[in-house]
Amino acid sequence: MGPVHVSLQVALVSVIQLELMAAVLVVAIVAMAMVWLLIRHQILLRRRGVFVCGLRTLGPDESAEARPGKWMLGLAQYCAGDFVWYRPINPCLSPSVALHRSSLEMAEHHRPTPGDQIPFMMSQEVITLVTAASGQRSRCQIVVDKGVLTGLMSWLEAAPPGEANHLTARSM
Repeated sequence: MGPVHVSLQVALVSVIQLELMAAVLVVAIVAMAMVWLLIRHQILLRRRGVFVCGLRTLGPDESAEARPGKWMLGLAQYCAGDFVWYRPINPCLSPSVALHRSSLEMAEHHRPTPGDQIPFMMSQEVITLVTAASGQRSRCQIVVDKGVLTGLMSWLEAAPPGEANHLTARSM
């Protein structure tokens, strides 16, 4: 064996070691991210009033032709003056969607129909919410358990005077 052959073997071994270390590092980072998502999920679930909630956007209020977005399953909470929704695969503890109660209106609710195209939670209620943030009205739908519907309606009704925007029993 000549000196060139030995130096090639040493170089090859060091390249393999670097590639192995890089692969181990990538696996460790992915594992840490997954562990963080599980910890985040547990932190969110331990908050008061958190529930499983599907959400999709419908677009501007006046746009009848707007195609609805895809349903996304996540966690939601209504507390103080906000309805907040968290994506399940988001590393931040802050909500992905926050709707202030004063700009939130429950337009209607109904049992899921095949037209709603819900891929999960079929025994629930579909609620259409209209928001009027920054002078622009937009719509979204959430799918929740009946008990959550009752709680959401109570939460909207409990708004301070002049803030409540909800359907009354007569308008349903």
